[in-house]
Amino acid sequence: MSQPAQGSGWLDGLVFNINDALGAGAAAGAAMSGGSPGGGGSPGGQGFTMSRDDAAAMLKLAKSVRADFREMRSEANQLTRLTPPADEPTSNGYNQRLVNGGEPKGVFVTGRDQVEQEFAYADELVKRLEKALGITEASDEQAGADVKNAGKQSGGFA
Repeated sequence: MSQPAQGSGWLDGLVFNINDALGAGAAAGAAMSGGSPGGGGSPGGQGFTMSRDDAAAMLKLAKSVRADFREMRSEANQLTRLTPPADEPTSNGYNQRLVNGGEPKGVFVTGRDQVEQEFAYADELVKRLEKALGITEASDEQAGADVKNAGKQSGGFA
């Protein structure tokens, strides 16, 4: 049975702890053992402890996976719009098994739903890693500062 990305279970209580003092080997060992070097687990319970470099590499990979799922979403959605080649019982029946949005769901509808769920998983992972690395807050603060400063500028273009 699958788990919803935003519902209970998916990454609930999972913490990404960034520790710049860790080397790649120590971080991997800490993540595998569920604890950090020197004893104890990640702050707040279950989680992963890794170096900033390892977290940045993991974020890059997660963003790549999310982009792949984003592309798949439109293709999977297009499959759910197929129409039968002819208006006759066999073609209509087969098409119904592919694109039925009701119950039982057609195979292309089920596939689209799976791709949507996988995209949501990858998106949540990216957000959690960005938060652990402090990327989200820094970009939000920078955007706020840019908006404030844009009103104060005079002269120039536009």
